[in-house]
Amino acid sequence: MRIGSEPKDNSFFLNFTHLNERIPCAAPNLLEQMTWALLAHPEYNTIIWPLFTSINIKSPLQLLALDAPAEAIQQGFISLSRKSGIESEIHLSYKTLCFSHALLTSETANTAPPLSFLRTLKNKLSLEQKLFLKRKVDALRELATFPKKDKASLNKNALALKRSWPAKFIRPELHLNAEVINHKQRIPILIATHWLELGGAEKFAIDLIKSLPKEHYAIYVTTDIPSFNHWSSEIADQVEAIFHLPSFLPQSMMAIFYEYLIRSRQIRLMHLHHAAQAYEALYHIRRFHPQLQILDSLHIIELPPNEGGYVEASARNFEAFINHHHIISYYLKNFLMQRWCIPEKKISVTYLNVDSDYFNPGLIEKGQMKKALNIPDNACVVGFIGRFSEQKQPLEFIKSAQLLQQRWQETQQTQALIFVMTGSGLLEQEIKQAIQRAADTCILLHPQVNDTRPIYQDCDVLMMPSANEGLALVSYEAMAMQTPIFFTDVGAQNELLPPEFLIPNTAPLAQKFADAIWPYLIDSEKRLQAGINMRHYIRTNHHHQQTYTELLALYQQLLNCE
Repeated sequence: MRIGSEPKDNSFFLNFTHLNERIPCAAPNLLEQMTWALLAHPEYNTIIWPLFTSINIKSPLQLLALDAPAEAIQQGFISLSRKSGIESEIHLSYKTLCFSHALLTSETANTAPPLSFLRTLKNKLSLEQKLFLKRKVDALRELATFPKKDKASLNKNALALKRSWPAKFIRPELHLNAEVINHKQRIPILIATHWLELGGAEKFAIDLIKSLPKEHYAIYVTTDIPSFNHWSSEIADQVEAIFHLPSFLPQSMMAIFYEYLIRSRQIRLMHLHHAAQAYEALYHIRRFHPQLQILDSLHIIELPPNEGGYVEASARNFEAFINHHHIISYYLKNFLMQRWCIPEKKISVTYLNVDSDYFNPGLIEKGQMKKALNIPDNACVVGFIGRFSEQKQPLEFIKSAQLLQQRWQETQQTQALIFVMTGSGLLEQEIKQAIQRAADTCILLHPQVNDTRPIYQDCDVLMMPSANEGLALVSYEAMAMQTPIFFTDVGAQNELLPPEFLIPNTAPLAQKFADAIWPYLIDSEKRLQAGINMRHYIRTNHHHQQTYTELLALYQQLLNCE
């Protein structure tokens, strides 16, 4: 199949094999992504997306060079090519890139869609888009240099010729079907994230997307570092489109794509959530979209070697491009005002807060986690929930567990004392080795889960020895679930937790945690009352609806300033 009636130089050709009429279009914006992939790789002639067989599912979705005909494409594929005759090109030239994951799974292949694939594809293509795929395009020349005919006019703009500005001023234009970008009076906004995986900042972005009124906002989402993006499914039906940029673009092309996305969707507000490439793209975006409202959310001041993290980088490198900062604590507000002299009117403090109606111990059956891990019903359980990373210091949790177990045995407690670590991450192997060395202490690993409520419900206390935090989401959730939580006194934790639950972040840290937690381990009434007090505080001061009410008001304030 070739789009268009007459082939011309540099035309793009759409091809497929083994494509069933009833197979749905499983990847939204498929043709748009494949076109950009071809534009971004002028040294390749063809982009292929296998239908049923993946090449490499152990890594996130990416483009791989196809050095020889692969079984994956023999089972069926969709391709976009600079030349006609896809089969001969694959077998002879090998200048082909292939998406590493199959487009369709067995589930989607067996599900009868309301429309056929061809009908769905035709509905997404406008006449202008077909013309775009026909017309002459030299991707390397247009995207990397100034066309000769434009140099004279550019001489009038000295700024554009400065050596510190890369030549990114030719802006590719895809003429999209009007129905694809018809927002029907809604305000188009872009939420830029670095990925959609487990984490407090990411959870905040996900919950914000879910809470935004869809009748008022048309939401686009991007991710800009390689990842499986497991949480994409949480918002797939809440947004207009999700673009995982590393899956089809090199990093050098992301700024150009961000500007194209803002222009093609007429984005009015861009909200950054720790998206490194989106920040870098602001230099390019602001040249063409001075009226665009740009908001960023900042969560944590990172320790060395990360040089302050996004809070520092935002103020140091991108302050001139940003209209407003949303921050999650007064600790960060003081940092921005005192270190970078950012005006107070440009900063809004809105706590992350928590949905205490959802994180409600009365809704969750007790014993689910204990049953899954074969923990006795009457056991006392100390929990850890978070990434297995240096920042969270899970190895300190294991050291403290050993100290508590030793004291537990010395005082001849009758209940079993169990420690449960929930999460995953780079330190997982080291944690397993440390658990083996602590053979006299029962420490169990629980996999990362989307719904953590059963974990909170079955833990008697939580112990979180983080080296650094912003204001941890796990604190909000544990308090809402009536589970006492002990935390290192870092970041803005003291804006949420009472002093007796904050542990000085100094050596010997494990011993300090053990000393603070011990009275609550041996006194169930003390634990119960602490949990009740924490939930009452959350219900009174940190209900999630307050967060979204304040952010919606901030959105409207910024949009009124266009």
